[in-house]
Amino acid sequence: MDLYAFFGRLNQNKLMGLLAKRVKDKLLLKLIGQYLNAGVMKNGCKVRSEQGVPQASPLSPLLSNIMLDVQDKEL
Repeated sequence: MDLYAFFGRLNQNKLMGLLAKRVKDKLLLKLIGQYLNAGVMKNGCKVRSEQGVPQASPLSPLLSNIMLDVQDKEL
C-alpha cells in the first residue's frame, strides 16, 4: 500500500467518527474537530482545510494511527 501524501488526504469525517467511538468526552472531540478545521496559511491568507491532518505537530501521528489501525486490522 502506498501511503504517499497520507497526512494530506486523510478523511476528517471518517477520523472523527472513529474518534467518537473511542472517546466519550464531547469537549475533547470538539477541540480535535476545531484543530482539524483550523486551516493553514498560504501566501498570507488563511485557507480552510477540508481533508488531511495538520502536519508537523505531535497530534498528527496519533490521529493518523487511529485511522491506520482500522486498515491494519483489515489486512
